[in-house]
Amino acid sequence: MLRLGIKSLLAHKVRFALTASTIVIGVAFVVASFVTADSLRSGFDQLAEDINTGTDYTVRGELPFGDVFDAVAPPVPAELVDDIAAIDGVEIAAGGFFVDGVIPVDGRGEAVTTFGPPAAGSNWLEDESLSQFYLIDGRWPVGIEEFALDVNSFADYDFELGGTYQIVTPTGPREFVLTGTAQFGFPEDAGVGAIFSLFDSATAQEVLGYPGEFTAISVRAEAGADIAEVQARIEAVLPDGVEVITAEESADEFSEGTETIIGPFQTILLVFAFIVLFVSTFIISNTFNIVLGQRVRELSLLRAVGATPRQVRTSVLTESAIIGIVASLAGLGLGMLGALGIKALFSAFGASLPESSLPLTPRTVVWAVVVGVGFTVLASLVPAIKASRISPVAGLAEGTTSEERASLGWKRSAAGGVLLAVGLVLTGLGLFGDFDGATPQLSTLGAGAAITFVAVSVLSPLVARSVVSLLARPLAWIMPISGRLARANAARNPRRTSATAVALTIGLALVTMVSIVGQSLKVSFGERLASAFNADFIVTVDTQAGLPQTLSSDIRAADIGTPVGFSFDLAQIEADASALQAETGAIGTRLIETTLTIASIRDLDAVINIDVIEGGMDGFDPQTGLLIHSDVAGDEGLAIGDQVDVTFVSGDRVTVSVAAIFDGSGFWSNWFIDSALHDRVATTTFDDLVMVQSAIDDPEAARAAIDDVLTGYPQAVLEDRQEFQDSIESGLNTVLILVNVFLGFALLIALIGIVSTLTLSVFERIREIGLLRAVGMTRRQMRRMIRWEAAAVSLYGAVVGVVLGAAFGVATSAAIPEDIIDTIAVPYLQLFVFLVISVGFGLIAALFPAFRASRMNVLDAIADE
Repeated sequence: MLRLGIKSLLAHKVRFALTASTIVIGVAFVVASFVTADSLRSGFDQLAEDINTGTDYTVRGELPFGDVFDAVAPPVPAELVDDIAAIDGVEIAAGGFFVDGVIPVDGRGEAVTTFGPPAAGSNWLEDESLSQFYLIDGRWPVGIEEFALDVNSFADYDFELGGTYQIVTPTGPREFVLTGTAQFGFPEDAGVGAIFSLFDSATAQEVLGYPGEFTAISVRAEAGADIAEVQARIEAVLPDGVEVITAEESADEFSEGTETIIGPFQTILLVFAFIVLFVSTFIISNTFNIVLGQRVRELSLLRAVGATPRQVRTSVLTESAIIGIVASLAGLGLGMLGALGIKALFSAFGASLPESSLPLTPRTVVWAVVVGVGFTVLASLVPAIKASRISPVAGLAEGTTSEERASLGWKRSAAGGVLLAVGLVLTGLGLFGDFDGATPQLSTLGAGAAITFVAVSVLSPLVARSVVSLLARPLAWIMPISGRLARANAARNPRRTSATAVALTIGLALVTMVSIVGQSLKVSFGERLASAFNADFIVTVDTQAGLPQTLSSDIRAADIGTPVGFSFDLAQIEADASALQAETGAIGTRLIETTLTIASIRDLDAVINIDVIEGGMDGFDPQTGLLIHSDVAGDEGLAIGDQVDVTFVSGDRVTVSVAAIFDGSGFWSNWFIDSALHDRVATTTFDDLVMVQSAIDDPEAARAAIDDVLTGYPQAVLEDRQEFQDSIESGLNTVLILVNVFLGFALLIALIGIVSTLTLSVFERIREIGLLRAVGMTRRQMRRMIRWEAAAVSLYGAVVGVVLGAAFGVATSAAIPEDIIDTIAVPYLQLFVFLVISVGFGLIAALFPAFRASRMNVLDAIADE
């Protein structure tokens, strides 16, 4: 039976190639996902190793909660360097900096920026064995007027050694002379795209805003010293709020932190890979059903000469396993190229991934084979069981009409109805249910959607004949001969039509859902922006760190209007739970880890409308006042005048009182404190954006005045409200396009499925095609008939997909909280375009089968059995 399976595949190479190609793409997606994620892990692991080169310990401020990837740790006193250096067993200690948001400006006035990696300010160390920076050209900077730059920024922008350049620092714009270039890591650059501006230690303390402090202290133990013992001695001299960790702990912490980004990124890619494989399963199952239907006589003869049902079943499964193995091997190679493609795709969208090797791990190989073979065998399981039930007599008679009719009876309706009910229940539970985390919720939602799609594929044949006949009716009017035959061919086998169209249905349903959710997000944001923003202008920045707070001061000093800087910081809030005791049984206090919005409360009304519903901001105390959203007030049982304790990442603890409760929603969080309070306890000095209410009546004059201030901040982007909305929508459109690009692979599978089905259908109808040609049908009419048959099938799949996707999209939009989506919008024109494109897909897919049909020899075709 193994030899029989191999001979069968080799005898039908086109069928074999088309079937394998659907799995190849899915396996390649899986491989590319793992390889890309492993490449990122490898790069960041190497970076963690380079960061700790030459050091055994890092002394830093201790975070009371969260981790170093969520918040900036508090600095450490500079005098600790000498105290640590004097400890027995310590060879050397040196203070260092890593401060994000330091932007050099080249000779053309262009800010050196990056998407993702930091633009950091740091200091060089005299002991090069303790430093991660290596001088490449020139000399190290010395004094308040000099700096060095990383080699990549020097090469990519307009810089020259000895030139004077502006650098936007946390303490404002300053000018420095460029004395040298340096590289992070040696001999290989380990900077993973980061921008570095380097100063001597004293200059770094001043310009980075840490007088008398360092962000961390690097320590190396003497050779042969006991690492744990020296660590204990260091801990003994540290004040409260300062900790020491080993290089190994630092590397592990860095790897764990990057995994919180890489892990979800890999999961997202694997979800798209699963979608492609899920769609491929339908194509493979349909292909095997058609092929086995064409091989009834062959299988009957096997049964007649003694083959058992198990052997027939094994033969079919063997064919599928061989296809899966070949597809897995091809997918491995294509997946390596796919990893490069994913990196190039993200680079094209402005989100470059770090350069590193592409590791192919045994785990990836195993997953490729398991997925490739597993999905292929699973898809062929039902056809294999059907093939094993063919009796010699029934098979030799080739009577399948009654079976076809039976397959469209009550059993299909019952099975499809049960599956649909289960799928919709799970989908609804995933959308509207209460879960402890995102993973179980998304898993429930994904399972519900998958079962719903299976149910649609089961139920679709029940309506396919009538719906396809209706959709294809215009063909008979436009092309009386080819159109009428195309319509009849598309409608005469509803099970095959449905199986062919289901891949397109799934892909288009997902694209439609994404489009509706995206459109709803854009409309909701636009409406919220119109009601929530009073500001005339918004200043933003592309860097992670934000804008120096000096920008707001400079705008205010220029008498342009009222500027309000907004920033966000992690905090831990301790609230009295006694107010909720009757409802929840809670006693004592509740700890809430949340994000605070920081702004000048006295100027808040000038730029945003937060819709205060209780209390007020008259008499607001900047040092002790707190604004909370009505949702928080209800959830936590807080009222005007209630006190809560706020712990900041700096370790400072402040008691504040609820001064007002607001109901408005926007880009801000549910908790507001004043910037004056935050300045006392902050570990950073950046605003995420600055909103300006202009005092100048002429908008053009106001923009020109703000632009004058922004000459000192070339990384800043000035926009009015409409431009700000457009840029947000542009970013959302970029995400939607990226998602649809990945979903496009499912549509590609659907295209291959239509090609495969039509090609097999042409082989099945050889005699019919010969008779049509014999009675006068031209080759052109034949090609036209096949093409429009494919278009009719594609249109049917597209209509079902759009309807199903619209239902999913509306339900998903309704399930998203109202502070994100409060208006459901359906892009009808876009959905119509999807239908038109789907018809085009069908016409393209039919090119090869139509050509094959039109080139058949008439006499040979008529003689075919």
